[in-house]
Amino acid sequence: MNNRIVTLCLMGLLAMAAPGLAATQTFGPDFSRFTVDVPDGWTAKPNDGGCQITSPDGGTSVSIQVQKNGGRSAAEIAGLIGGQLGGKIVKTENEGPNQTTVYAELDGVRVAVMIVVDGDKFAAFTMAGSDAETMKKIVGSIADAH
Repeated sequence: MNNRIVTLCLMGLLAMAAPGLAATQTFGPDFSRFTVDVPDGWTAKPNDGGCQITSPDGGTSVSIQVQKNGGRSAAEIAGLIGGQLGGKIVKTENEGPNQTTVYAELDGVRVAVMIVVDGDKFAAFTMAGSDAETMKKIVGSIADAH
């Protein structure tokens, strides 16, 4: 009995110490719906092909877009997106035929755009701001909606 009380107390303390819980939300076009965990206090707004998730202070954001790739590779799509970013392209990393990441600096803000091609579609993950840990958690939580 005492072990059960201690366990319950520890679970309660951990719950109170945990940062804001995430709410799972569903976004994306009809041909490729996905779920993503949105941290407590952050705002998620749907847009064409996905969503924009923004921190409470507006200083960090993650955009997730799913579109048809038109037969283009990740590097080709990254080149098109990189040309539209403006700012200074710092580097481009080709991580294989299906994934390319473009790193840029826009008005002093570091931006990374990761392109992943899957069959006839691609996902673009645009991450901007300084809260890298939360951005990684958001992107890591993305899953196909069933």
